[in-house]
Amino acid sequence: MSHPGVAFLAARFLGARRRGGRGRLIGAIVGVALSVVPLVVVQQVAEGMIGGIAERFIETGSYHLQAVARQAPDPDAVASTLPRIEAISGVTGAYAERRGFGLLYSEEGRSGVSIRGVSQKWWRDDARVRQLMEVSAGEFDLTRPEQIVVGAEIATRLQVGPGDAVRMLTVRPVGEGRVLPRVSRFTVAGVVSSGYRDLDRLWVFVPLTRAQRIIPDETATDLVGVKVDYPQALPNPLFNRGLTGLGRWDERDAMLAAAEEVVSIFDAGWLVYDWYSAERGRYVSFLTSRNLLTVVMAMIVLVAVVNISSALVLLVVEKEQEIAILRATGVGSRDVALTFVVAGFFIGVTGAALGAVVGLLAAININEILRAIEAVLSGVTGQAIDVFNPEFYLSTIPVEVQFLPAMGSVFLVLLLSVTAAIIPARRAARIPPDRILRRGGGSSRALGGQRRA
Repeated sequence: MSHPGVAFLAARFLGARRRGGRGRLIGAIVGVALSVVPLVVVQQVAEGMIGGIAERFIETGSYHLQAVARQAPDPDAVASTLPRIEAISGVTGAYAERRGFGLLYSEEGRSGVSIRGVSQKWWRDDARVRQLMEVSAGEFDLTRPEQIVVGAEIATRLQVGPGDAVRMLTVRPVGEGRVLPRVSRFTVAGVVSSGYRDLDRLWVFVPLTRAQRIIPDETATDLVGVKVDYPQALPNPLFNRGLTGLGRWDERDAMLAAAEEVVSIFDAGWLVYDWYSAERGRYVSFLTSRNLLTVVMAMIVLVAVVNISSALVLLVVEKEQEIAILRATGVGSRDVALTFVVAGFFIGVTGAALGAVVGLLAAININEILRAIEAVLSGVTGQAIDVFNPEFYLSTIPVEVQFLPAMGSVFLVLLLSVTAAIIPARRAARIPPDRILRRGGGSSRALGGQRRA
């Protein structure tokens, strides 16, 4: 029997009108589709969430490349190094920064803060920073030494806004367990948020020159942050995997060459990291969580695919007489088995395609769906409900459809569907040609024909 004949026969078996038979097959298709939907949604949302969080860390926190001083450097020497770095091909910007810790307090409260001393150039020249850091009040203005820009979480804790006065306490260790406190006064110029509280919940920004005075050398971290053309092309397992990674060979070579030139500028007193190395533990955690969720969703698909096997087993039982007639007319056992394997493939591809389409539509509109769920739950409980707590997740999930993971899900379902069809296919192939004769010798309905006298 030719392959088109096998496909035609499989379609006839699946489409035959028999009580309960079509319902079971439709149920198997729907079950597969419903299992694929969460798998596709989880893949797309996880990719968007990880990509969005990683982008915020890269662009607003760790830079693309980061040179960290082993000890406090000469500010003038650092300033003279920045133009040399920016002259490297592939580098878009270089910024000096001093980081430290302090206690910020107002009349309404106090909070420990992570101090970031940056120049106004960092905000003015870096378009990605301005895009990802939302100014919710005032403006990002560090042109005067007394100005400070605070994160939204700190502004809420201290109940301050633009124009309010705050004080900052920093301490300098002086030996033998003693510290020398220093109090600095600031005026809030603006309130900002990156959209991810776990990143910026303690951030406050002060002018770089002021930070160099109030943050002691003993507790400060001095660094030079470097931005490049293609940060995702630097070595990392988040973005450089699969076909996406294969398409970035030219970008990767260019970025590696730029990174080597940046490293060559700094002496042994500096350590240079790329963005992935700077936050490796965090990104490994993201990847582990994503992979674990994918495995759990794949197990749901595996359970749903079992329905294909059971539906086909029942179909074999219903079609025993037709199969016996086919065998008696010369159809080989291999062709009979292949017919039911193709039937399993039909069920799998229909369910997978339907589930993938619905899953992609749900993923694209995931923010609207979550808002609707939150509105319903809030209406039922009478209190505000956050499905995704913005303290640990992005306030808005940036979903960009990734077709490769979706196609991988479809391929997985097809593979499992064909595998699930093997047992009923082998059972059908073992039906002997004389089965119909042993059951009474009379002719019976076969392949949709009518019973004859």
